[in-house]
Amino acid sequence: MELTPFSVINQYLKERLIHPQRYACREFSFLKVFQHGLSFAVNRFDYKLIKNYLALPNFIQLFIYWLKSFKGSKDKSEYQFREYVILDPGRVVRGDDGQWHSIYFDRISNVIGREKLTWISTKDNPGFEHDYDISYFKRYLPYPDELERGLLREMIDTLRNARTMKQFTSYEMKHLRSAMHIFFEEFRFYYHLFKGQNTKALLFICHYHSEGLIAALKLLNIRCIEIQHGLIATNDLYYVYHEQYAGTIGKAFFPDKILTYGPYWKRILGTGCEFRASQVLVAGDYLYRLQNLKQTSAEKENIVLVCAQKNLHIDYVNYGKQLAVHLNKHPEWRAVMKLHPLEKNKPAYNELKEYGIEIVDVEVALDDLLNKSKIQVSIYSTTFYDALGYDVVNFSLQDFGSMSDYASDMILEGVAAPLMADEDPIAKYLLTIQSGNALLPREDVYAPFNEELVRQVVMDK
Repeated sequence: MELTPFSVINQYLKERLIHPQRYACREFSFLKVFQHGLSFAVNRFDYKLIKNYLALPNFIQLFIYWLKSFKGSKDKSEYQFREYVILDPGRVVRGDDGQWHSIYFDRISNVIGREKLTWISTKDNPGFEHDYDISYFKRYLPYPDELERGLLREMIDTLRNARTMKQFTSYEMKHLRSAMHIFFEEFRFYYHLFKGQNTKALLFICHYHSEGLIAALKLLNIRCIEIQHGLIATNDLYYVYHEQYAGTIGKAFFPDKILTYGPYWKRILGTGCEFRASQVLVAGDYLYRLQNLKQTSAEKENIVLVCAQKNLHIDYVNYGKQLAVHLNKHPEWRAVMKLHPLEKNKPAYNELKEYGIEIVDVEVALDDLLNKSKIQVSIYSTTFYDALGYDVVNFSLQDFGSMSDYASDMILEGVAAPLMADEDPIAKYLLTIQSGNALLPREDVYAPFNEELVRQVVMDK
């Protein structure tokens, strides 16, 4: 299914959410939750529609939750979280020691001190040492307490206002109610997970689609700290918010702080209204990387590296077939397709093996591939920034409409050169290196890891 470009969705959201009364109530702004619902509506993602009762009066909602509170066993194993909690998505890389490491939190956990934190993976059995998988805590929840009931009232009042104003279609309202239902169920889960704990701060990635988590932490007075997960661009749906949202952005569900890789990303976030300057801190490159690789290698190979993005397998497989045609003219070159670690349909790439393209997954580190490759091709990706300092020429594919605005960002920001699928990337590479391959300095994008800053932010010193 062809996705609507983010720039088009952003314009649609600006028009649909032009008045705060459409998505905000007394204490909370459900801006991001409404964004989810409307984005699913514009893309016709009907699989996101969830059965719910949010169109019914508040007392009926509470009666339903009262009935649910009797369902199944309420027993749970006792657990006690430490002062600091990591919520890890389970992305891993195999280290020089042959062991799997968390790509986002391995180094940060060492700064905090393993004895001071509880490490929870949202992916079962991720392969690295941690305390719990999130599925360990799945259980039936008790009847909502006063804080939960207050949030539910705000939700119902907001949806009632949205319906009364008649600014949304009935189809959009279905998606809005579904998004709000998902939000509240996630909130309830995390609220009861952390209620009564002595946790002071939680670190996680991706504040979007984590509104329920953030709402729970805010109501429990637990600081939430986002660490940059990857690409942040001006065309993002959930970063760099337009000033029209400034009036209620403070009541929306954003983290207390966000840590970035370098000053480049801080400057991008500074053009939006969702974070104050004091909330955006440059922590440097905290990603786990192989220690035995130099950023620039004299042993470059004739490799065209294609770094795929998750859920775009159709686009990347189609390009892989076109790339194979180009490679027929350059027998001394070969192609490697690096899968995204969170790709859900990895078998779809297998047919590219018949075209002579090597498929690699998490068993090969990105740094290792960049160290060997001369060319990297993608649509949009943080891997373009990862390539800085590795003497790699980046090409951003311009043919694929769903992400064409992100691809344009890559060009405007001087990170990649444009490439059409029918262009020969090797011929273009040779022309590029003749004219000079000027890119952003790596230290602007990936500053040195600032352990002391991370320690101060997490421990609120």
